[in-house]
This record gives sequence, C-alpha cells and structure tokens, in this order.
Amino acid sequence: MANYDVIVCGNISVDIIFSDFKKFPGPGEEIYCDQFEFTCGGLYNTAVTLSRLGLKVAIVGVVGNDILSRFVLENLEKEGVFVEFLKVFDYPMQSLSVAFNYENDRSIISYEDKVKNFDMEAYINSVMDKVNTNVLHISATKMAESTIDIANKRNILVSIDVSWDEEWLRSLKLKRIIKKSDLFTPNLKEALIITGEEDGKKALKQLRLLNSNNNVIVKLGSEGAIYYDNDEIVSVTAMKTKVIDTTGAGDVFAGGVITGLLKKFELKDAVKLGNYCGGYSVRGLGGTQTSPYWNQVKDEFLH
Repeated sequence: MANYDVIVCGNISVDIIFSDFKKFPGPGEEIYCDQFEFTCGGLYNTAVTLSRLGLKVAIVGVVGNDILSRFVLENLEKEGVFVEFLKVFDYPMQSLSVAFNYENDRSIISYEDKVKNFDMEAYINSVMDKVNTNVLHISATKMAESTIDIANKRNILVSIDVSWDEEWLRSLKLKRIIKKSDLFTPNLKEALIITGEEDGKKALKQLRLLNSNNNVIVKLGSEGAIYYDNDEIVSVTAMKTKVIDTTGAGDVFAGGVITGLLKKFELKDAVKLGNYCGGYSVRGLGGTQTSPYWNQVKDEFLH
C-alpha cells in the first residue's frame, strides 16, 4: 500500500480573479480592473498548502483532456502533490470559478462539467482501499459519507470541507456527515446556515452538539477563529496583514490546521498556524499565490 500523510478528495477548479476596480458593471456596461489572476482553486489550495508545509499529499478527483485540466495537473505536479489518483477522462472536464473582488467582499460565478457514466463514489472508495494515510480531507458532498465510513473504520482522521449550497447546508444528511468527522472548519456564514443561528458562538455550540468529539473551528475572517476547549469558547485572533484577496484563504487555513495536528501541536497552536497560513494567503490573488512554505513557518511562526 502507498503511504501518505493526507489524502485530499474533492473538486479542483481553475480560478479567474478580477480585483481592484471602482464599481461593479451594470447591464450592458464594461469596466477594466487593475489586477487579474489565472490560477487554480477548490481543494487544490488545501493540497498545495499541505505539500508546501512538508507533508506527503495525494489528491483524488477528476480531470479531462481540456486546457483547464492540463493547467491544473501541471500546477499540482509542480507543487509536489501526488496525482496518480486523479481520474483522467478523454473528454473535457472543465471546472471554472470567476471571482470579483469588490468593496471588501467578493462574488463568484462557477461552472463545472458533469461526470458521465462514472461512479465517482466507488472510485474514491477503491482508492481508499489502496492507500495508508493519517488524514482524509474531503469535500462533504452527498456522496462523501461512504468514504468517511471507510476512514472511520480504519481510524483515519477525517477533516471535512463544505461548498456554498444553501439547500445542502440545511440538510440532515450534511449534519450526519459532520457527526462522523473529526475536524470541521466552516466559515461564519456556512455555520449560521447549517445551524439556523444568528450568532457565531451560538452556531459553534450547535455544531459541537452534533458531535462533542469533533474539532469544530468557525472561521471569522479578519477576526480570526473560534473553537471549544472543553466547555470554553476560545478565540484566536487573525494575523494582521494587508488583504488583497480572500479567495481560497479558508482552504489554506484548513491546510495549516491539519499540518499542526499532524505535527502534534495543541489545538490552539494548530488554529494559530491555520490563521498564519490564511493570513499569508490573503496577501495575493488566489489561495496559494502567497501561501507559505515550511521554511517560512519555522523562521517566522515557530521561532
């Protein structure tokens, strides 16, 4: 069996990011921005963060024969992420997100080709039977539960991520998946939708009640993150930095937390490492343009 520190499962996309413009265009209007980036996104950001922090990482997903898929593959290989478990189809499998940074917030439009006549759930599960890993980091989609069950039976730490889909965030099946995970790092908006609460601390309490053994960490953006230590809510402040773009910063944060836990950090220090990595991420356009390497962590974070 092949050995990895982390197996990452989920969607990988190409991100096009527009930033630094004075107003959002109305119907029939065209504007020019002063900053633009063509990069990779989705769980690419977490996989690359983990690899840059010195871990052995393999990614499981799908790509096609299109130019976007080739761009993703080339960048994963360049970053040292193992790609042998990416299923490559002989037809386009385009996944694209376009982000607009405007007035300290962002809007995203995404597109994804659908997999044709292929059981992705069975494929991921077959990969899990071929590998040894300490952590499974997986997008908590409707088909993720059986993979999580496999990881639970093998005592593999399960870290989950969610995408923005209000109907799914409110679903009972997602709550069941959360119960089976060991680490969950939703952002504040996701946590509020999942729980129906209007306050971050109340949402954290409800998420913790889903599974008291969980490490649930609610990301608060520039305000840092909160989590439970026994029965107390702990706040960890964010790294102070100039924010250029928040796209993918949450994925980078998750990579930092996972790295900290694998390196036997206390949870608070793992969250601090997540904040550190996320703070570096927002300095550039896209999740990994400026995300850190382990040498930077040793020199700046651990000194």
